[in-house]
Amino acid sequence: MAITAVILAGGASRRMGQDKALMQVAGRTQLDRMSALAHEAGCEQVLISRNGEGFIADEIADRGPLGGVLSALPHCLYETLLLLPVDMPLLSADALQLLVEQAGPAYFINSAMPCVLKNEPALRVYLTEQLCDDAGDRSVRGVLNWSGAAAIAWPYDYQLQNTNTPQQWQRALTFLGEQ
Repeated sequence: MAITAVILAGGASRRMGQDKALMQVAGRTQLDRMSALAHEAGCEQVLISRNGEGFIADEIADRGPLGGVLSALPHCLYETLLLLPVDMPLLSADALQLLVEQAGPAYFINSAMPCVLKNEPALRVYLTEQLCDDAGDRSVRGVLNWSGAAAIAWPYDYQLQNTNTPQQWQRALTFLGEQ
């Protein structure tokens, strides 16, 4: 099965105080690490949603992760999409492989991302409607509910923790044995 991974790396990183995508884990940036995990999980195409030269910039500014997804859709070559946050330094390729092996849209019970969605015209319509409406649902959980995504179990919930603050980052590095 051909899969497009979309790495969402366009956040402002305000709570972290520095660009999370460029922070180092095991000698490489989180952005490089997540790209390698996507390839290891079987993704044939890896796209990066990030406001900067050489990346896919948001078509609609300040709309969060779903704005990044909407902007990436025209570039996606495959029907299956794996959405990845850039800030999960404990995430494993095994977790991603379990997600992409599902028959349809899926996510882990305790975390909306990473997740798998179908790249279909209805997704673009849904995202456009939600993001252009001031009262629209701009949450990843909302698009998962809309898509009928299956919630699946993953026994290693610690891998699904975002690192949004310096304290969370330090805990992740300690867990990895890097500090």
